[in-house]
Amino acid sequence: MRPFRSRSWPDDLLIVSLSARGLHVKLATLRTWCSNNFILVNLVKTIILIYGKIVSPLPIFRLGTTRISVKTEEKYVGVILRTDTQNMFADHYKAKARTARQCGHRIWAIEDMTGRLRPKELKQLYMARVDCHLIHGCEIPPDSEDMHVKHLCKVQINFLRQMLNIHRHSMIVPLFTETGIKPLQVCRLLLVLSHLMHWLGRSNDMYARAALNSSIELAANSKKSLPQELPFQCPILVLMMFTTIGDIEDYSKLVHKLMLEWLQGEIDSSEKLYLLHDHREPQKDKGPAQVISCMRHYLMVKTQKHQEAITSIKLSTHLLALEILRYVNHGNQPVPRSDRLCRFCRKEVESPEHALITYTSSDEVLQLRVIFLERLFTDLPDLQCQMAELSITELLKAIIYPRSSITLVAKFMYQVLEVFYAVPCTNLMLEASPD
Repeated sequence: MRPFRSRSWPDDLLIVSLSARGLHVKLATLRTWCSNNFILVNLVKTIILIYGKIVSPLPIFRLGTTRISVKTEEKYVGVILRTDTQNMFADHYKAKARTARQCGHRIWAIEDMTGRLRPKELKQLYMARVDCHLIHGCEIPPDSEDMHVKHLCKVQINFLRQMLNIHRHSMIVPLFTETGIKPLQVCRLLLVLSHLMHWLGRSNDMYARAALNSSIELAANSKKSLPQELPFQCPILVLMMFTTIGDIEDYSKLVHKLMLEWLQGEIDSSEKLYLLHDHREPQKDKGPAQVISCMRHYLMVKTQKHQEAITSIKLSTHLLALEILRYVNHGNQPVPRSDRLCRFCRKEVESPEHALITYTSSDEVLQLRVIFLERLFTDLPDLQCQMAELSITELLKAIIYPRSSITLVAKFMYQVLEVFYAVPCTNLMLEASPD
């Protein structure tokens, strides 16, 4: 194996040494090489980082006649490094989270000039301008500590909630199943595994593979290295000299499969997300199929208010009694489900099914429903024949399912919700609270 002396990029040079004496020699060699090649070193940006136990007094390092300062923090090819923290990349996580958040704010500022952007467009901007910072450098330090990667995850979750215009207490899993965006920790892990496959594909005389082999040797000797930290992300993956690309590829597929199973399991076990249970996605020229994570067709509705209304129904972030009386709020205790009655008729639980299908106490809602069903059955005559066989919840799902009528459905939901929201929520809470 060739000894590693330095690493050069177009405008950055890294020199590595295991001793102060070795660094003195390498600095002298660098000065000679620069003189012979007519290269000027930017001495202001030239610094030294010392990892491990620091001797006292510190040695003095010079490049020519200029003394080089010893620092505890520096950025190299975009990655922030520190020498005085347990995790040398801790500040890098925070800096990237801050940058990603600022990029997200710039995206929302665009709407001041363009008007509200649709989720599809916001997803494209997220992948182009925010995600790149959230995954930056993820192949260098595996996420061995949740406390650091959580800064990044919070940025992703906040952006997706704002993209769908749902409140900050909404469930997290639908953010991924309804948009097709992977959870950040899974995404970062898959990128680490893809880089491992790249490194394993190099020959042993290349620096990338030599560095990986050296890390594996360090891990075998219980030294801190990438293979030693990887099990925090991959509990059943043991990286050894005889690990092959096929092993990593199989593990990547397993990670992706487990992610989808976890997402679906969270959906199926949630009482709030009952409208997402047994969901089938329309397929072109095929029968409906279960697609656990993708950009859903109801998010493509062009009118913002209509799209947000149907999203709130699907994700249970609406302001009907079924949801707003579920939680403690301003001293009001949670109300049992059977007591979350309609604010108008006071006979049935005020759920989306009740408001959209069975509520009959308002002439305005009845008129909206008649007009809606007349147009819906014109577009979907088969649905009218199936109504008698479906439960109310199944009927609501069947109404939302077709792509062709989703714009009509979203508009109807918006109009009905506006009628219900006209009655202040505070009045509803006071009526539901005990004497």
